[in-house]
Amino acid sequence: MAHILNVPLEVVLQITSYLTTPEYGYLRRTCKQLEALLFGAFTKEFFSKRQFALVEFSIQALVDIAKSRLGPSLTHLIIHLEHPHNTVINSSSVEKAVQHNQYKAECVNHLEFISSGLDVDMLSDAIKHLPNLETIGMRDFHSLNRSRDGTLWHSHGCPTFVRKTQYRLAIPAPTIPYMGNYRGDRGSEYTSHVFLTILRAIGNAAVVGCNPKLTRIEVLLHTCQFPDQSFKIPDRFDDQISSVLSKLTTIFLDNLMEDEHQEPLFFVRDVGDKTEPARGVGYFLSRFLVKLSALEHLRLNFQSYKPRAVEHVLGWLADAKQDSTDPTANPVDSIASANVRLPLVTPLDMELTAPYAKASDSLPVYFPPAPYFPKLRALEIGMAVVQESQILAVFERYKSTLRRVGFHKTTLSCPVATKFNPWARLCNKMAKADLKLEMLGLSYVKQTSGGTPTRNGEVTFRGSRNKYVKIWRGSTFSRSIKDMIEDMESRWDDISDNADDDGLSTLLGSVAMFLLLLTTEAESMDDDEDDDDDDDDDDLDDDDDDDDNIVI
Repeated sequence: MAHILNVPLEVVLQITSYLTTPEYGYLRRTCKQLEALLFGAFTKEFFSKRQFALVEFSIQALVDIAKSRLGPSLTHLIIHLEHPHNTVINSSSVEKAVQHNQYKAECVNHLEFISSGLDVDMLSDAIKHLPNLETIGMRDFHSLNRSRDGTLWHSHGCPTFVRKTQYRLAIPAPTIPYMGNYRGDRGSEYTSHVFLTILRAIGNAAVVGCNPKLTRIEVLLHTCQFPDQSFKIPDRFDDQISSVLSKLTTIFLDNLMEDEHQEPLFFVRDVGDKTEPARGVGYFLSRFLVKLSALEHLRLNFQSYKPRAVEHVLGWLADAKQDSTDPTANPVDSIASANVRLPLVTPLDMELTAPYAKASDSLPVYFPPAPYFPKLRALEIGMAVVQESQILAVFERYKSTLRRVGFHKTTLSCPVATKFNPWARLCNKMAKADLKLEMLGLSYVKQTSGGTPTRNGEVTFRGSRNKYVKIWRGSTFSRSIKDMIEDMESRWDDISDNADDDGLSTLLGSVAMFLLLLTTEAESMDDDEDDDDDDDDDDLDDDDDDDDNIVI
């Protein structure tokens, strides 16, 4: 052992990179000197970024880690959406019956855990002991970027539980048009619960002055939907949560969903139309975003938004529909309407509960006054159908500070019979708008022309390693963007009637999603090995970036 202690640290780290996680643990425990020598590299690899599930045994492990000497190392905390959920009974043998009982017991415990408020208490306790926490996130997938062992990064404690019970943990199933929630679980309601739990936990920690470095929230979702009601903050928690939100500089919001079951959460009165009620799409999202006064980097992925709904949200961000003459369009009334109570009381009761019922006496205003975001430097818009005018209006509002822009799987809507490259025209207009951009990223962008028949197309880039991705960086955007435009190749599909039956197309897409989900759930329980090291299970690579979007 004395010989290896004399080897330069760089060489030792190179040697240990070839070891499996259990072997690495054995080596660390051979002597105190070697453990101390490797401690810094070990904590950076395994404890700078950690993933846990909102399950009691996993969060208890987080509490233990936070209160140990490893706590200061954790800068990025991820809460995964997997959780025990009722499953098919399979008790063909005593062993299977025992495994089923173990899983069922955890299902009961989990329901108690999330319904009693214990999840908030334990997560708050852990976060209070993470002095260097910078980022907290929520996701529904396991990272593929684990270099050691050639496997996935799992939530702490979950592989052991799955191997012991032989039952996989569930992930909230999305609501599929015409089919609903096929699995019968809480679906997006659970996603909303986890998000609010995270907000309450960081709010509780902020009250006692913890986590001064926390400036990022990242919601990265591949399949789970993120409905608008997720952004509804209860009155009693609003002050402490708002104090945290006002200090955030970065927020990623993925798989945004209009509303549950394709029904409007609220009917509202649009400032631009004082006669007809409108669907309140983005009602709570807008009231959430206005609290982010220090925001520097905003990502909005509108997977489950219709084009008209995206238009409303982008128009609000661009301040395109504000009417200063409207007496109801003031910050107090608009923001207060976020906590509107539906009129479920009798006229007699209304006299006693007037302060609570007052907000529902008339239609609430659609959006609060648009946020200014005086520090906004980076804006990403993904998985949406947008119009050129909407994008330019948003850029015009924030161009004094905006320096980085990204479009990911975004479709540009064009007039009927368009034949030119709409993305090239957008880039030219961005250059003429005198934007001071330092970076522009385009990945998997497309275009569509309205009318019947519709035409769709895509953009590729010559000379790129990935022909669908192009990232420009520089300091002279207006002069240099022509090089990016010259590399664009816009291809339109042949003219055909793509609108044979919109309802049938949606239904077929829903069936395809349903079959994909079934296939995913039927996969064998691979990569669920446990670590023999005393730190248990699996962790996250610090270099992990599985959020699908390009990084700007």
